[in-house]
Amino acid sequence: MMQSRLILGAVLCLGLTASLWAEDAANHPITWDENATAESLGLEPFATPDDFYPLYTWDRIGWCAQFGQTEDEGLKGIADCAFSMPAFIGERNMESCKNLGFRYVLLDLGMRGDFTTITDEEADEFINQMVASTKDDPTVLGYYVTDEPGAKKFPGLAKIVAAIKKHAPGKLAYINLFPSYASTIGANVDSQLQTYTFTEYLERYVQEVKPQFLSYDNYQVEYSEDMTKEDRANVYWRDIIEIRRVALKYNLPWWNIVSSLAIREVSSPPSVSRIAFQAYTSLAAGANGLGWFLFYSVGDSNSEFDFGPIDKIHERTITWNFLRDVNEQTIVLGKILNKFRSTNIWFSQPSDLLPANPEDLLNGVNIAYQEEITDVAGTPSVMVGEFKAKEGNQKAVMVVNLDFGRSITASLDLKEAGTIQAVNPLTGSTYAPRQREWILPGHGMLFLID
Repeated sequence: MMQSRLILGAVLCLGLTASLWAEDAANHPITWDENATAESLGLEPFATPDDFYPLYTWDRIGWCAQFGQTEDEGLKGIADCAFSMPAFIGERNMESCKNLGFRYVLLDLGMRGDFTTITDEEADEFINQMVASTKDDPTVLGYYVTDEPGAKKFPGLAKIVAAIKKHAPGKLAYINLFPSYASTIGANVDSQLQTYTFTEYLERYVQEVKPQFLSYDNYQVEYSEDMTKEDRANVYWRDIIEIRRVALKYNLPWWNIVSSLAIREVSSPPSVSRIAFQAYTSLAAGANGLGWFLFYSVGDSNSEFDFGPIDKIHERTITWNFLRDVNEQTIVLGKILNKFRSTNIWFSQPSDLLPANPEDLLNGVNIAYQEEITDVAGTPSVMVGEFKAKEGNQKAVMVVNLDFGRSITASLDLKEAGTIQAVNPLTGSTYAPRQREWILPGHGMLFLID
């Protein structure tokens, strides 16, 4: 993961050229079955445990030793920051995680290699041995397999995933994918995706590996300096829209990994608006899990991977406070939204990329800056996610303030009469909304509709 971040940083420096997102340039062969479905592929979606939202640090717990902490101290710090899981731990950490109420993904350092030569028998034998002592433990969410594979690894990964499904039913085979700004075939660097387009990469991954979920990372909110650089901001939206499309097509849950520090040396420190923006836009798009890269400010210099929740002198930072506060909201709202299915996303300021079509639920959303200030320039911009309950007829709407600097007011304009309840993001309790609810910069408001 760390090495690939440096590679991706180099790719960004080359510029986000058309070759990095080339769905519109035809002339590439279709290498996947356009008519495939979840049923025809025999997919087995991962079932998130009830009353649990995967919210995790993209760190290995062993990294905390670089910061003068024991692993138990590191796990306690992650719990204090309102995460629901520490992601990748060893079996030696299981008891401490249980005491903290964590679920977790087990990291087995024996699972290495390029997955291009492994046989069915080797995969079956290896996984059978690896999961034997933990497959029945309810706190084990799953097993780490690999990060950011190219398409050449898909056949071998399919064997590993099949073996985990066989020997540890209900456990997750954790694989995280590249974002679209990784290099494609035809770029001026070695191809990371090993496909011509991001869509080809995702479609082939689902059809060849038959995963239980989709996970990817995208740090363009940071790289775009809080969405002020349009080309990079567009990549953030394109990836969310495309990952969501493929996940819904194949009825798979999906997790998003975003930035909780300054990965690039030229990046500014994360603000609370940047942290909130990444969490709330993910929730509004229907993300079923959220990861933060990174918790510890690891790196080879004082200026890379900086301004993280735990800094290079082993102290908690203001970012830690920002992240804890947003995590508390994400856990509450994520648990609620995982009982719903995402039906639509749209934007109040649409473009060729961003859709503008409310579904049958809303005429729109009334939004405004503070009315008493008459010299405020511009028009507020929001992202709206619409949801339908998996059981029952309840609907939900998430409105996200896309302004990083100014609060807005918002209210829903329903097409048909209904009862609207606003959700307190810290407690999950509901209340009759004010005529106009305030939404802080980068934050969101969840409404439930009966």
